[in-house]
Amino acid sequence: MFQVFCPVPKGRGGWSLRLKRAACGGLLGLACLNGVALPALADNAATQLPSQVHAFDIPAQRLSSALIAFGQQSGLQVTVDAQWLRDQQSNPVHGQLSSEGALARLLQGSGITWDYNGSVLTFRLLAEADAGKLELHDTLVLGGTEENSYQGATVINHQAVQSFPGANGDITKLLQMHPAVQFSSSQQSSNNPGEIDPADISINGAKFWQNNFMIDGISINNDLDPGAHGYGEARQFESAPSRSYGIALDADLLEEVKVYDSNVPAEYGGFNGGVIDSITRRPTEDFHGKISYSMSRSEWTRYHISEADQSQFDNSTDERFTPEFKKTTVRGILEGHVTDNFGAIFAFSQRRSVMPLNLYDNSYVSPNNDSQKDQERKLDSYMLKTYWDVNDRLSVETTLMKAPQENVMFRDNYLNSGFVNINGGQQGAIKAVWEGDHARWTHTLAVTDLYSSREADANETIQWYYSSVKNWGNPVNNTSRSGEGAFGSIDQTQKGLDYKLKMDWETVRFAGATHAFTAGIDLSQQKATWERPETGQSLSSMTRDAGTLCLGNDPYCSVGLLLNGDTRQWAKVRTQLNAGKIEVEESAWAIHAQDAMQIGKLGLRPGVRFEGDDYMDKKTVSPRFAGDYDFFGDRSTVLVFGVNRYYGRNLFKYRLADGRQALNTAYRRTTQGGAWTGTTNANSTRFSTVDIPYDDEWTLGLEQRWLDTDFKLKYVHRSGRDKIVKANVRTLGEQPLDGYILLYTKYTNEGSSDSDNLSLTVTPVSPIRFLNSYTSFQLALDWSRTKDAYGSYDSTADADEYYDRDVIYDGSPRSYSELPASDFNRPWTARLSTITEIPAWNLTISNFFRYRGAYDQIYNTGTTADVNGEALEVYDVASVQPAPTWDLRVKWEIPTAKDQALFMAVDVTNVTDQVNEIVSSGSSARTTYEVGRQYWLEVGYRF
Repeated sequence: MFQVFCPVPKGRGGWSLRLKRAACGGLLGLACLNGVALPALADNAATQLPSQVHAFDIPAQRLSSALIAFGQQSGLQVTVDAQWLRDQQSNPVHGQLSSEGALARLLQGSGITWDYNGSVLTFRLLAEADAGKLELHDTLVLGGTEENSYQGATVINHQAVQSFPGANGDITKLLQMHPAVQFSSSQQSSNNPGEIDPADISINGAKFWQNNFMIDGISINNDLDPGAHGYGEARQFESAPSRSYGIALDADLLEEVKVYDSNVPAEYGGFNGGVIDSITRRPTEDFHGKISYSMSRSEWTRYHISEADQSQFDNSTDERFTPEFKKTTVRGILEGHVTDNFGAIFAFSQRRSVMPLNLYDNSYVSPNNDSQKDQERKLDSYMLKTYWDVNDRLSVETTLMKAPQENVMFRDNYLNSGFVNINGGQQGAIKAVWEGDHARWTHTLAVTDLYSSREADANETIQWYYSSVKNWGNPVNNTSRSGEGAFGSIDQTQKGLDYKLKMDWETVRFAGATHAFTAGIDLSQQKATWERPETGQSLSSMTRDAGTLCLGNDPYCSVGLLLNGDTRQWAKVRTQLNAGKIEVEESAWAIHAQDAMQIGKLGLRPGVRFEGDDYMDKKTVSPRFAGDYDFFGDRSTVLVFGVNRYYGRNLFKYRLADGRQALNTAYRRTTQGGAWTGTTNANSTRFSTVDIPYDDEWTLGLEQRWLDTDFKLKYVHRSGRDKIVKANVRTLGEQPLDGYILLYTKYTNEGSSDSDNLSLTVTPVSPIRFLNSYTSFQLALDWSRTKDAYGSYDSTADADEYYDRDVIYDGSPRSYSELPASDFNRPWTARLSTITEIPAWNLTISNFFRYRGAYDQIYNTGTTADVNGEALEVYDVASVQPAPTWDLRVKWEIPTAKDQALFMAVDVTNVTDQVNEIVSSGSSARTTYEVGRQYWLEVGYRF
């Protein structure tokens, strides 16, 4: 018995699907029971070979429907057993492809292969286990895409997401296998492996906050202050740490991750680096679920600590060093279809990390206060998603997601100093897809609420001297302090409403070419706020004397014996941090269009993106052009090229920074009982409109299929201009302004960057079978060189840097803009990813080998050299050794019933415990090390 796919006219030029079971006496010329056969099959099927090239336009959909469309567009008869299609989704296929190539993309990652007997395509599983259990073998996908992306897009599919070693669960961890992605040198520091924050990434040399992070095509970029995270940023009265993307969705909730790093379609904007679109899972047809628990801890981790850091590590009081930690992750999924055309999926994850730390320096044990306290990290993801196939033309999906993160922290050497940094957000979205007579209309509406805030135990901080009354500090000497209080609460929010319309027109032929037009509009309204909800105080200047009384019940005065022999201390200066709010609104729009053309063996995709906003009151035009030439017409040898411009985003921080200091009032008094006199503080940053930073790109590549293996060689050059950098008014040659400090700063467009990026990926088309195992692998090599001396948007450039004057680098003079980047700067890396399945043992083994080459790390010596009477800043280099690592994941399942199993997994990162250096760009070129061998254990049950 075979399942026969019979396309049946549904009117208005379309086709619907009827599935009926038929006994097949012969395959050639087979008729459906309803009497309607596939078009042009009976006479032509035997002459239509899978290697012939056709124009395909098959959107992602249920696999049964996709195979109908494939049969129509290729002229081939297709048959398959019905049970294999349950819960199966196809990949989309678009463009001029051979039937074989189109079918490979359609079925990629499904575990289904095919045979062709000269007239009919039949399908079978790669393998079946005993008792009829369905086995879908993992196929590593990185480089294959759903359409002809002109080498611009890569996809990490669900199997690779599930199998990639390293169980921290964040999306950016998966991107380690991508050759265009660079990570910060400090990302894997052995000093603080207890952290669970997602990593920052740079694509093709761009700043890490200038990527466009998306979930299901909707941006989740946090533009409040994405570059502000770290020890210093967590300890400021006027700001709270932030992240480059607002919703850190757990990777277990994803169907795939799409990365656009070059030749990016006109549909996408708001980036200088690349686009990372996380596609969430669809529900299965039948009811299924999964629950799991994973854990790692400091006892399962090998630390590599430098001699200079050892004492601070052993006596750690803050998150820069975490000698003890325990990480846990709980995940769960429930999914299925309520009716034939309505399904839902609910998924969650809860990540936790607990890091015990000392409250006082040098492990001091206070007799009057706790001496140890836990810092905690909490990162959750919740998602409810529904799919409704309303009819043959209309489908609707809704998504609700929430991903809050709480970093529970404290201020060391202080009493009542706890605070919680709160990041994350929530989003609700609805997408409707209408299959029209001549185009697919996709409407998306989303409401997003992101935040980077802080909740503090106290709104004031007082730096008391240690005394017989203020006796909780560490009395090392007569200047020792017993501080109390925290930094006060701060609310930073970014709320947005987005609407997108995309129109994918059916492929048409005219003027000797096929054309696939795509057009759309994007509309958004955002409101960003910075708010201090309650008035606070900061007191750091205390006067000590021999007084014995505090007049007027003064809360900022204390009588008690001090270590220097005095008996009273009182505040002479205090800063009142008044409650206040700053906000900015932005209305933005974009129009985009492109035409994917095929003229014989030549493919061209011209496009343009026109956008504007009222935040900076700027309008931009981004031309996009990509093309390829298929030398033999079968996609075996293809030359790829492209020229593009990408405009980034201007952050809300630029406006929200202006006005914060003016909320504060500085008070002084000359005696303990005297009156306070106050003056309003002046602002240190002034807002003015700036241009939108952009990158110009040109790319050249070659694709070759040989020995059933895809080889892809690509070169990408980027020139970044109008990058944001701060400078003070003296450097800018401007006059002081009332309400601002004498040397206030402004954001300018004087930054620039240039990068060259070369990559080669080698990917077998099919898994390699050896005995009873199946192995897929990919080799990815890259070389890159980035010139980008300008730091964060909040780094203030001096006159020499701003005007791009000469500096000394590695003993020779060169202009400042010619200096190499100081981070995200590994010049070359080799990566090998493998996934091996042994179905008979229910075992999956995944490996990720990475070799990062040696390089010279630039650092600022902090000195100058005299060259022809001019003092030039001196930069030098420190040699960094190669960094080899091997990460491993082993997963074993124990079947307990039909479609049910207990599973266990062990992840081991840095298996061989390599000691890999990290060299900072500071004046001391400080050396630390990456974390050594670390174990994760996961247990769970699926049903």
